[in-house]
Amino acid sequence: MSTSITIPNEYGYVLLTAYLSTLVGYWHLPNTGRFRKAAKVPYPNAYATPEQVKESKAHYLFNCAQRSHATFLEHQPQFLTTLLISGLKFPLFSSAMGVLWCTGRVIYAKGYTDPNQENGKGRMTGTKIFYIGTLGLLGSAFLSAVSFTGLGDRVMELVK
Repeated sequence: MSTSITIPNEYGYVLLTAYLSTLVGYWHLPNTGRFRKAAKVPYPNAYATPEQVKESKAHYLFNCAQRSHATFLEHQPQFLTTLLISGLKFPLFSSAMGVLWCTGRVIYAKGYTDPNQENGKGRMTGTKIFYIGTLGLLGSAFLSAVSFTGLGDRVMELVK
């Protein structure tokens, strides 16, 4: 048995959304660099030490910026995988969930580095937004993948 995959006409939106996530990743670089410069944390140190964080808000905010960049990098491979799989069957929905995810990641980073929020709690709004996108993509990627197995057709035959 073979399966043909037809790329929907709207799949270009999925590809543009994947590209958008790359731009968000590149946005993190100068954002984190700005906080690194303010905290005067030299390379190759990835983070300020706990002692430095206790001494200075700039060090704390650098660690928050660095952590928001790291969590972006930790999540992006799964995001792209689910986006591209989901988009084969649900391109507009996938793109919308992807734009939501990207928007949430920026709000997450901005909130995490908000000096008026304690313990990085400013990131929570962005977390809620990008997890809506994540859950939408997880579910639709699963449905998309199952549709290529023929399992859905077999289940429907059994139900008849």
